[in-house]
Amino acid sequence: MANPDTLPPNEQTQHPKRKRTSTKPPTTSITLSNPHWSYIHLQHLPSTTANSNTTPNTTPLDAPTIHLHLRSALTQFLGLHGSAIAFDILKIEHHNVWLRVQAEDRVAFVAAIGGWVGKDGREGWRVKGWSYWDAGGGSDGDAGGLFD
Repeated sequence: MANPDTLPPNEQTQHPKRKRTSTKPPTTSITLSNPHWSYIHLQHLPSTTANSNTTPNTTPLDAPTIHLHLRSALTQFLGLHGSAIAFDILKIEHHNVWLRVQAEDRVAFVAAIGGWVGKDGREGWRVKGWSYWDAGGGSDGDAGGLFD
């Protein structure tokens, strides 16, 4: 066996260095740059009753009525293109409605709905807020039980 003192320095036996294992978990980054959906919060502005110009009509909203109102607004504002815009009614609570619309249709949808006036100018919709990520529609309204 060779004497370690006579071997060149690079051939001397050395203990391999231990690599320290990282205690941090690996970081993963995800970017969602193009959301597919927009969530919109609308408030229905009811017409006044025929008996009194100051008392609002308190008839509860239902999904078919909301769908007809919104489809009418889209068709009046955008014609055939407006009638092709798809939307989903997520929640109805009193005069508040939460919707889901494709993200690329959001601007046209909000413009059409916000400018619509029905029933002799006494009924309409107010856009309370919208968001790409929050189903509450970016508004101060309570959408906590939206998916209950």
